[in-house]
Amino acid sequence: MNHLSVRITVESPLAIRSDHAPRGAAGSRYIPGTSFLGGLASLYRLLYQDAPEMDAFTTLFLSEQILYPNLYPALFSDEGVQGQNTTPVSPLPETTQNCKRHTGFRFPDDGKNDGHGVRDTLIDWALFKLANLGKIDFKQKPQSTTQHLDILRRSKDCRVCKEPMDHCDAGYYRRSKVKPYPMSAAKTESRLQTHTGIDRKSGTVQESILYNRQVFAEGMHFWGEILVPDDRQLLEALTAFLDKIGSQGLLRLGTGRTRGMGKVTLAIEQSDEEDRFTAFRQRLHDLNKKFHERAQQFKLELPSDEYFFALTLHSPLILHDDLLRYQGTIDADILAHILKEQFDVSVPELKDIYSAASVQRLTGWQEMWGTPRTSEYAIESGSVFLFSSSEQPEAELLNALFTLEEQGLGKRRAEGFGRVCVSDQFHQQVEQEAE
Repeated sequence: MNHLSVRITVESPLAIRSDHAPRGAAGSRYIPGTSFLGGLASLYRLLYQDAPEMDAFTTLFLSEQILYPNLYPALFSDEGVQGQNTTPVSPLPETTQNCKRHTGFRFPDDGKNDGHGVRDTLIDWALFKLANLGKIDFKQKPQSTTQHLDILRRSKDCRVCKEPMDHCDAGYYRRSKVKPYPMSAAKTESRLQTHTGIDRKSGTVQESILYNRQVFAEGMHFWGEILVPDDRQLLEALTAFLDKIGSQGLLRLGTGRTRGMGKVTLAIEQSDEEDRFTAFRQRLHDLNKKFHERAQQFKLELPSDEYFFALTLHSPLILHDDLLRYQGTIDADILAHILKEQFDVSVPELKDIYSAASVQRLTGWQEMWGTPRTSEYAIESGSVFLFSSSEQPEAELLNALFTLEEQGLGKRRAEGFGRVCVSDQFHQQVEQEAE
């Protein structure tokens, strides 16, 4: 797959209404892939209505060959992190914790940021669950029946101010490519914009109708990654279109476009990471190693050949079974079925160890057809599922998991759904960030 980094800059107030928002005031925290795809498709039809380029419309927007992304906030306090245009912006996993009194990442240490750092609790919760259920034992006989609680007690307080650690609210972050590879939280600049109602008969302001709408402010940045198959002709057609509209401000997104809202500019850049599979394999190895090292710290007897890996959702996932029932989790049976059906790969003694997930209801509007979408249910982005196998993965399984990460899971992947990261590097952050 070709990876195209997309950077969006807001030129006029951008309103993306959140599903089921009370009185229509609340907005989405990001630009959904459905809005991005719909905006591009509408603009393409306007530009090339009677031109030869219109022959490529079906391939670009309807065939689901190109996977368009959700666009996440990409405004950072540090200029160095801000300028890393091909570095991913990812949602924080559900297992993230930070200091209750001083929330957020430690970086940047510029005197304005008072965050005491974040950590990930996936490995600790998994070890606690295994010890509590008696599936792994302590190397020494427990001194009390509650010794397994020490796994959670050890990191329950902030190491800086000794205040309690708490669940971190959903957000987005970028890991710098420059040593020591600090992580930085994305900022969101938004405001409430007041509108008046219009009388349908007179076309003038109607009395007693005044409402607010949350909008992204001018200068706000977003980031996403378009995945394009290894088809040179398809890649050239897409990049030519995006380059043409990029800096001209022709693209409009969200609601209120007839009032001058939603004007954005975009820029694209091809990813410079050459050997993605090597980095992928190293990431899986590092998480499994960290899991075993953490078990040793708590003096737990973990089989040396047991292999642990995780699936972390970087976008909502619409998944259903053979009877079209929506799934609210990914367990061992579901994952085994996916690997067997799509890749003809079996995992020896695959077990689901721990999960942290939630479900959301999806509605929306089909921009290209001008019709409302059917309501669906999706597993929310940031959800995490930890699995184990009885032995180290062979090449077939590694290739299958890599393909799963590259192509995604579930329905509507061309609209930004189903982005999955296998053994996300963030889960190795078992301690709060160092100074």
